[in-house]
Amino acid sequence: MTKTKWILGGLLLVFIISQFSKTNEESSSPEENIIEVDNVPEILLGVYHGIQDSYFMKNKFGDDLIVNGQKINVPSVDHRFLFEKQNAVSLQQTNLEDNSRVYYEGSFKILSEENGLIKIECTLSDGEYSNPKYILELNKSEAFMTFKETSGGAPSFNLDHLE
Repeated sequence: MTKTKWILGGLLLVFIISQFSKTNEESSSPEENIIEVDNVPEILLGVYHGIQDSYFMKNKFGDDLIVNGQKINVPSVDHRFLFEKQNAVSLQQTNLEDNSRVYYEGSFKILSEENGLIKIECTLSDGEYSNPKYILELNKSEAFMTFKETSGGAPSFNLDHLE
């Protein structure tokens, strides 16, 4: 009889813990209750567009990168990110000096969600030589993203969600 009481007590404890867990999940703030489509927040899906101003590339110490006595100038670039279901992302970059284009495909993952911001890491490839990784922050209330600085001293800039 004592063994049966222990088993029933254990089952009751598991039931109570599972109910407590469900209650905590349901009591999350409305901001956290974002509609998800295939595990991607719906607000994230679509095209985001922004222009990165021209800048001089930096070394790991934050100084201008100099090759053969010359600073390395990176031209202004038009960026178009397309976020799709199942964590797929595409990027079209257009050099605004010569209108050349580079296309990237890849995936993204959500690193964090807090204070109205979703931090996103995009891992991309042009299929040959270039494999950039970018960090973006989506402002959920304003529906725009901020391209965060990456290696090489690239300046931050905003990307607007296109309807």
